Amino acid sequence: MTAVEPLAAVTAAEGPGDDPHDLRPPRPRARGPLSGYLLRHLVEPPHPLPRRPAVRMPDPLADDDLQLALYLCYELHYRGLAGVDERWEWDPSLLEFRRGLEDEFERALIPLATTAPGGPERPTAERLWALVEGAAGPSLSGYVAESATLEEVRELAVHRSAYQLKEADPHTWAIPRLAGPAKAAMVEIQADEYGGGVTEDMHASLFAVTMAGLGLDPTYGAYLDRIPG
Repeated sequence: MTAVEPLAAVTAAEGPGDDPHDLRPPRPRARGPLSGYLLRHLVEPPHPLPRRPAVRMPDPLADDDLQLALYLCYELHYRGLAGVDERWEWDPSLLEFRRGLEDEFERALIPLATTAPGGPERPTAERLWALVEGAAGPSLSGYVAESATLEEVRELAVHRSAYQLKEADPHTWAIPRLAGPAKAAMVEIQADEYGGGVTEDMHASLFAVTMAGLGLDPTYGAYLDRIPG
């Protein structure tokens, strides 16, 4: 796990404003030409984006600049960003910019993908179980449960917060793309993720309580500036 700055130095990001109903996270600092280019344009009304900066990235999977720019493009489909016009979400030129980032990310990711054993004739569920059972390397959850220090648990919570504070939201996009029993099962799973209608039982809420118990800021997006690509 890539280390973040010492947590004693980590402070909450400034809020988006004085409106308590505005849930949009603040805009983070740029980490390079791509995220800087995007953030400069997002504070303006939607307009056709000019040609993006030409950037050479030896490792797109770990490139802070590319990963932050891609994260911000996706965040427009969730809560949005403070001070950013919501019409940017579906702006054609921004979607084209995002597709270019996705293409670079995907090209780097495909060579690392492992093919599930058994071939297509084997049921998908069996192939997935076999893939998990054949995984090598230490268990992160096992280490945290048995050996991690408090600082290591806090560091892990900071890293995980980018997803866990929106837990289940990305998977909800799958519901319109399913049908029949698969769709019904997905809705049942998501209902549990969202606490069965009880705010305090939502998994994102439980993670926020955990962060607060660890002495961390549970505000959505508070540590985006501290998390590496």
